[in-house]
Amino acid sequence: MNDVDLSKPSGMAKTSLILGICAIIPFAGWAIGLAAIIIGIVDLVKIKNNEAGASGKKFDITGIILGVVLPWILSMIIIATIWGSLLFGAFGAMNSY
Repeated sequence: MNDVDLSKPSGMAKTSLILGICAIIPFAGWAIGLAAIIIGIVDLVKIKNNEAGASGKKFDITGIILGVVLPWILSMIIIATIWGSLLFGAFGAMNSY
């Protein structure tokens, strides 16, 4: 019934990858990463049921991984920056007297 070309990655696979890459955006990365994870998992289920092309599996997996990893990395950088500025800012103020 569906005229799906199973030799090409689906639109959902491409969307998962793009959202996974965009998950590096500060403060919106968690929501974008979650969307990448959900869309990637839904498309992997479609691939398993032969409703989508298997060539999109790599895109889905990459999108899921980036959707998980990039927000964590960005959060750790932000936390380390804030923590460092607070810590060294306090020491710098103490040493100026």
